[in-house]
Amino acid sequence: MANQISGRVIAVSQVQTVATTDASKPPLKKREIYIDCTRYDPYTGERSQYENKPLLEFAGDKTLEKVNPVLDQVQKDDIVTISFELQGRQYKGQDGKTKFSTGIRCYDIAITRKAAASVQQTAQPAQQQYFDNHQPQQQAPMAQSPFVRDQQQGDGGKNDGLPF
Repeated sequence: MANQISGRVIAVSQVQTVATTDASKPPLKKREIYIDCTRYDPYTGERSQYENKPLLEFAGDKTLEKVNPVLDQVQKDDIVTISFELQGRQYKGQDGKTKFSTGIRCYDIAITRKAAASVQQTAQPAQQQYFDNHQPQQQAPMAQSPFVRDQQQGDGGKNDGLPF
């Protein structure tokens, strides 16, 4: 089952190489992204007092081959959406007891919105030109709804076409 999480980028690491315990296997390559997913109250817009800043990693050659071009474009304060799967396993510990492990396997990333600073820098010359050359234009009169027109005629809305 796939899951998604969105948040503001705090930092993105470079590709890291991690040695494996089995010398016959090639080293594992991974790349980490640190995001801020702290929720906001939908009614008041206030930021939650409980921060949510997960460090997520993309690991494996095939995954990195797919996401590295996107991760290279990601900048601080961009809004990203990351697709991931939760993976769990059961194993026997050194003491012989059964233990459980849960991991997050990220496999895709999309830039939802670029950082405001980069958007403003590219849009700034166009806005300046707009304000310098702006000429107020006359707006066409808007069509009025029949209900408003009937009230203006003074019949109190009795002729509005409604059955009640």
